[in-house]
Amino acid sequence: MNPTPTDVTGPAVLWPWWSEGAVETVQWLLDEGDMAAASRDHPQIAECEQLAEDVLAPGRPVMMCDSGTGALETGYAALQLEPGSEVLVASHSFRATVTAMLPAGLVPVLCDADPDSGGIDLRDAATRLTRRTVALTITHTWGRPVPLTAARRFCDRHHLALLEDCSHAHGTAWRGRPVGAAGDVAVWSCGTWKMATGGKAGLLTCRDRAVWERAQVLAQPKHHALARVHDPQLRALAVTGAGHNRRPTPVGAVLVADHLRRLPHTLATKNERQADVEKLLANALPCLVPLPDPPGRSTGALYKWHWRNTSPHPVDTVIRILHAAGVRAARPSRPLHHTPLFTDPGLAASLRLPSIPPAAPDSFPGTDQLLKQLVEIDTRDMYEPLPDGDPDPYEHALAAAARELHALDRKD
Repeated sequence: MNPTPTDVTGPAVLWPWWSEGAVETVQWLLDEGDMAAASRDHPQIAECEQLAEDVLAPGRPVMMCDSGTGALETGYAALQLEPGSEVLVASHSFRATVTAMLPAGLVPVLCDADPDSGGIDLRDAATRLTRRTVALTITHTWGRPVPLTAARRFCDRHHLALLEDCSHAHGTAWRGRPVGAAGDVAVWSCGTWKMATGGKAGLLTCRDRAVWERAQVLAQPKHHALARVHDPQLRALAVTGAGHNRRPTPVGAVLVADHLRRLPHTLATKNERQADVEKLLANALPCLVPLPDPPGRSTGALYKWHWRNTSPHPVDTVIRILHAAGVRAARPSRPLHHTPLFTDPGLAASLRLPSIPPAAPDSFPGTDQLLKQLVEIDTRDMYEPLPDGDPDPYEHALAAAARELHALDRKD
């Protein structure tokens, strides 16, 4: 089932969708009624985990969880970081990357971003190290990989654990090295509109066998954990579990596996469509400049696209005009240092979460510079090539936006 994209000015066919075979398997699971997935090796989940290892994390076993956030929480807990310890993380990051550490009693310390690449600024992170710092979390936001060698060296130099959030970067590699390969723990979200999604699911890998076994006991049902765990104490805990249930559903496993199989097609299609749209953009709206390709990215595709507004008009005006012309444009999510969790220290205390130091609003100039004039394009209509001979709907939409901007120029 591969729907044909429609004109962006009309009701577009938007990702996600799944193959007819995946839909039939889901229907069969519903008819069978086996939604518990509590057995030692549930076939659909085992198949998805093996596919994820082959496609995303060669050489590392993969555990499937109920969500990306659940995988993150499990990873933070499995690292056995002391409650009250500090974790360095970019302010330019998805919120769950940070909030998932709070149940483990960890304190997020926000760091600035590189205004050109969007990745965490490790020079700024070095200035925020304290004797309580125990880990660095990097997020390959929007599919723009953080340099893996630099992140690993930083952690080794300062004796820190490294967690990689690869939730926007399915199939991405940095200088030929898959994202996730550098981290002590790496996770992928497979929820919402990710490039491999089951509606709600997550994947986790670990560098160290002991961390991996702890993750099994923290996240998986009894029979599944006992089949994978060798440590006697952890096996004893696996009999009851440790208070968490991150078990995925077989339906989610079938849907994620379907997208992992087509991932090479997805990446190639998105890259081809991006190149075509950027050519149209250069002709119609040269005042919108695409962010440069991420340094070192050797494979993968961007999860979302970002264009920098260089026109004299406010970025919100440009977005309004693009949206009216049919382009799925918006502002990026605000950085974490502008969210209430970090501006009002009393909020976390109301849920007995770790005390979070308030973020000084002017101490993240790189992040603010990165996001200030940025237009975000939702790429959910970019997962199939255009039918042969069909005009690119973005040509019409961008031309319409250009006319509106020129009319605005004349009024000014």
